[in-house]
Amino acid sequence: MCACGYRASNPWKPPAQTWRTVEPGACLTTNFAANAAKAADGAPLDELVPAPYASWAKKAMGDFTAQDLFTKESDVAETVWRAVHDTTGQLRFPAGPDAVSLSQAK
Repeated sequence: MCACGYRASNPWKPPAQTWRTVEPGACLTTNFAANAAKAADGAPLDELVPAPYASWAKKAMGDFTAQDLFTKESDVAETVWRAVHDTTGQLRFPAGPDAVSLSQAK
């Protein structure tokens, strides 16, 4: 989105912005999980999740890593490019086959 150009009415008022959301799927080839663990001072999942939710969190993480479809970094990059250049008015952009599948299941 470019904020350049001439505006006759008020040159100091920026143009209206449209916010779009890129929704990446599970990209297990990045350091996201390792960086998240560092942010939590290296604490394991068991220490980060309150006891009443521990069994649910363990199952959710197991289901998450056992899926067949995963997102690649290039999926996210391509989706960001599409979102930036989109002229259809779409606001949500799932990135990667798993994210697309999830968005279609809603």
